[in-house]
Amino acid sequence: MNDNAVPRPENTSFTFDDVCLAPGEQIGLHEQATWELSYIIVGSGMRLIGDRTEPFGSGEVVIVPPEIPHCWYFENDVTDAQGRIANITITFGREFLDNCCVAFPELLECTEKLKRKRDAVKFGKEKSAAIASVLEEMRPLGRAERIPLMIKLLLILAGSEEESVVGRYQKMDPERERMNRIQVYVVCNAKRDITLDDVARHVGMNRTSFCIFFKKVSGKTFVTYLNEYRIELACRLLKQQKVSVAEICYQVGFNNVPYFNRVFKKMKGVSPSEYVFL
Repeated sequence: MNDNAVPRPENTSFTFDDVCLAPGEQIGLHEQATWELSYIIVGSGMRLIGDRTEPFGSGEVVIVPPEIPHCWYFENDVTDAQGRIANITITFGREFLDNCCVAFPELLECTEKLKRKRDAVKFGKEKSAAIASVLEEMRPLGRAERIPLMIKLLLILAGSEEESVVGRYQKMDPERERMNRIQVYVVCNAKRDITLDDVARHVGMNRTSFCIFFKKVSGKTFVTYLNEYRIELACRLLKQQKVSVAEICYQVGFNNVPYFNRVFKKMKGVSPSEYVFL
């Protein structure tokens, strides 16, 4: 896998990235030799970390150990007033932890705990709030001024309470990695218009190569796969919401009600209106 991670600036022991950008501009699937702490301020979607793909939302704090492939795919409709998502990301390497111990031997136990963490974890509500508070405090500061707060952050991160595993390292072949990216893209974008060119571009292929690849790996065309996903989503919404079939049609990404009805009946054996009463 190509490492897309943002390189660390010179003369820094850790990075602090305060990011506001359009959902589609977020960095893609990548891995690096550092720990990565991410705090989602504004945005939601699907995250892929190692062997797991799960939804995420604003307020989430996750730490990813070195060498685990990961990315956050943001939905286009959860943004600030300027149409942007916002997050803070800190990265630090083993060298930083070792240097902390040399300068402050009292941090040895803390840094060793961090080094032993092999899985990506999401922190619970209270711990996330504590981490977010430190990160917010770091935002207006210069590099040197952030150092004592970084040490405070390490002490919080080293604790084992209030965390759940959200990804483990998994050696992934290029074919499986590409399919994962396609599946996450569909989950994040199914409610809007998706063209073959869009998804092919997302995984670095041209339209023809993408269609051949997808049919070979999945045994079905991408359009069939996308329609199946949208119909399953429509089934859930039909049971949950008291709205018209037309509204459900547009909510799940179809832009033609008669076509939606035909696809639905072909896949489910009944019309959307009939399905509600099953």
